Amino acid sequence: MGKSIQLGKIFGIPFRLDYSWFLIFIFITVLLSLSVFPSGYDWSTGYYWMVGIATSLLFFASVLAHELAHSLVGRREGIPAKSITLFFFGGVAHLGKEASHPTTELRMAAAGPLCSITLAGIFYGISLLSSGNEYVAALTGWLAFINGILAIFNMIPGFPLDGGRVLRSIIWMITGNYMRATRIATMSGYGVSYLLILGGVIILIFLGWLDGLWFIFLGFFLNSAARMTYRQSTLRESLKGFTAQDVLTRDFPRVPRHLTIRELVNGTLLTTSSQCFLVTDGDRVVGSLTMQQVKEVPQEYWDLTTTGQSMTPLENLKMVQPSDKALSILERMDEENLELVAVVMEGRFIGMILRDDLIRFSQRLRELKM
Repeated sequence: MGKSIQLGKIFGIPFRLDYSWFLIFIFITVLLSLSVFPSGYDWSTGYYWMVGIATSLLFFASVLAHELAHSLVGRREGIPAKSITLFFFGGVAHLGKEASHPTTELRMAAAGPLCSITLAGIFYGISLLSSGNEYVAALTGWLAFINGILAIFNMIPGFPLDGGRVLRSIIWMITGNYMRATRIATMSGYGVSYLLILGGVIILIFLGWLDGLWFIFLGFFLNSAARMTYRQSTLRESLKGFTAQDVLTRDFPRVPRHLTIRELVNGTLLTTSSQCFLVTDGDRVVGSLTMQQVKEVPQEYWDLTTTGQSMTPLENLKMVQPSDKALSILERMDEENLELVAVVMEGRFIGMILRDDLIRFSQRLRELKM
């Protein structure tokens, strides 16, 4: 997914539209207005389009409800929901951390398909009661069908689909081994993705239907999602057993608070690979300055702006203790969109942890198979 537009909040959870969503919204609206409804109903052109647009909007509202069900159940289990995004292939709920217990993941994963099945039943009931109004009957009948398909597809045991997460939670419960369950569910996800691609190729070659392209794209997307989700799981798992004391960095370049941004750029910044600087007042650390903060200062003000004016004061940084778990720190960073935290002990600053450094640390552990 790329850039997105935030439309607001639902139950306190930010709701966004990825730019790719507009493509699939147009596609589904055109499909309904020019093919699905004209094949079964004799309406005027204007009604085809009005019902098509309304149906398409309600379909994506159903997808939003599906993802909202995941988010609300997760929040009830103590897992914060960062946002929900609709995009070309559907929707995704961005959660602050992974489930820490298999039954928690089972409840979260099953919530989405159960929501879709419930919506299918509701729309089907409305369509039966709307036999006298074929516009409403057509709209709700299609929504009942598509929500049923959405529930069935999501329950396919291919990680990271909901069915794949249900599979992982069950294996996790049986074996007690999170990573073993993740590996098995991921392999299942790869298998489902290859079947989708193969099926799409067969449909495209032997039947000549463009629907085959959809299966091919969906298969590649699922394969990529499975690979990325497995990598994230292994990165997080590798941090278990480590604390802030193990992953903090003490030797960031130090710059005095009276130094101008131009002096910083022409001196220390160009000769270091560090993405963060400690700003000092004498021997005392008073704040941090990141590369991003430097870039935010317009060049015409580099001679007038000091590091002390651009920095984040130490008291405004999020702080952790040396004994805090490294995995909990990463989850907190993800939840609060933090790029760094300060490590303090008995009120004394002892180092910093950058999110990129924490991820690099876990990647090294994986490479060394530690």
